Amino acid sequence: MRYEQHPYFDFNFLEKFGITPAQVKKYSERNHNKFLSLCKDKDNVICMTRDKNTEWVFRTYSATKMIMAATLLLNNAEYCMCKNSMAPVPYLLYYAAFSSARAYLYASPFKEISLDERLHVSHNKALELVPDLIKNHINREIGKKAGLLLNYLRNQRELFSYKFPASGIRDEVRFDEAVDMCGLLAELTELSSYKIQEVYEKRIINSSPHETEKEYDWMNLNQDMLEKLYKYDTISMLGERISLLDDEDCYRVGYIDRKVKHPSSIMFTMTEGMTEDFFGAWYSFEDNDDSFNPDLNWNRIFPIP
Repeated sequence: MRYEQHPYFDFNFLEKFGITPAQVKKYSERNHNKFLSLCKDKDNVICMTRDKNTEWVFRTYSATKMIMAATLLLNNAEYCMCKNSMAPVPYLLYYAAFSSARAYLYASPFKEISLDERLHVSHNKALELVPDLIKNHINREIGKKAGLLLNYLRNQRELFSYKFPASGIRDEVRFDEAVDMCGLLAELTELSSYKIQEVYEKRIINSSPHETEKEYDWMNLNQDMLEKLYKYDTISMLGERISLLDDEDCYRVGYIDRKVKHPSSIMFTMTEGMTEDFFGAWYSFEDNDDSFNPDLNWNRIFPIP
């Protein structure tokens, strides 16, 4: 179903969960107004800054990757189930849901926590915030259902992380429910990010004087902040802390920095090249038709191009 608040996107999971057009309208207006309030100074005047603009570029790019990651993890889970390789399934389903929850937190303007807190959000915090956001701004029963399922998937993952029952997986594997929840969170992420893009297009860019220093000042992204999108801290085999640079992330972030200069919604952030490279990184180059194919089911929870 398409809604007036986002005429370019088909919201299949919002409709599946019974979210009404009136609820979509109310939620969209709240997102728009909340983000607009974040863009105003103490005198209630719209005042975009370099760091605030960079933060929202950071957040929408990160949310985009989390939705692709959730898709990849769900597809891996299905492959394992088809091959009766069940041990990884609780991990894959939970982390797909957790990735979708993180995507939603990145795109939501309601919880004013720092960017670093969002980047390193704990499992407890994410599973507390996401159901509350749905309860408070969309539908209480759906929020309650989200909380129950997210915590159930987490408990299943922990069961096979710390205790590992000798009888294996005895409970029902809730694959379809996990897919639906990931799809719901992905669509809420898209709707939130689109309302942010809309504020930029209607209230920030179009109201800025063109060809002026002021306009280009906030579009000059903070490179120190952007570096966190493509530099990853890790530990070597010798125990040394090192930073790894991801060429693909660097290229995609660089494109936004050069060409776009402000956040776009998830569907407009994704490009064919970006998604092909992301999923292609998991392709097996061995001549084996039975291996996992990352190019299947890209559109399981989101219309990935």
